[in-house]
Amino acid sequence: MSTGVIALLVAVVGVAGTLLAPVTTAWVSSRSRRQEFELQQRSDLAQRLADDAKANLERRRDIYVALNSGARRYRFLMMEDLYTLRSGSGTAAATEVARVEFQDTYAQAQMLVPDDVLHPCQAVRVALAEARKLMDSLAADGGHDQQKWQEAHTFLIRMWDAITAMQLAMRQDLGISEPPHP
Repeated sequence: MSTGVIALLVAVVGVAGTLLAPVTTAWVSSRSRRQEFELQQRSDLAQRLADDAKANLERRRDIYVALNSGARRYRFLMMEDLYTLRSGSGTAAATEVARVEFQDTYAQAQMLVPDDVLHPCQAVRVALAEARKLMDSLAADGGHDQQKWQEAHTFLIRMWDAITAMQLAMRQDLGISEPPHP
């Protein structure tokens, strides 16, 4: 190989390097920006998912508080009505308000809470409806049938088991209580 050919090859490599340097720099820069953009997108998505999970947890917690307090208030008012029926008075209008509020809250819960919490809530809703039937039957008799009164009283007392099961399911869903170990 002659010096002329070597000089020509060195010149070609030098010119190619000079011409390709900006292209290579632009490509590396573009690739770096694309990776940075993808990283930012993943970070934004992770943040959005975390925010959504937090908001969902807060919505569930709020509906759990409303369901729990609503069920307890409705049961408490039915218990008060039970004793007023025994003394010959009628039921309080507040009991009907509590019933409607609980039903509204339960309807909202059906769209928000997972099935493992909704099933105990359904059991409480059914128990409250059964208690109301017992109360209506007792009220129709004027509250004087001791056997019906005792049946309603026992039912309302035993409702705590369903309410407690509902509370436990809610607490487990919120991560406050651990599930029972078998």
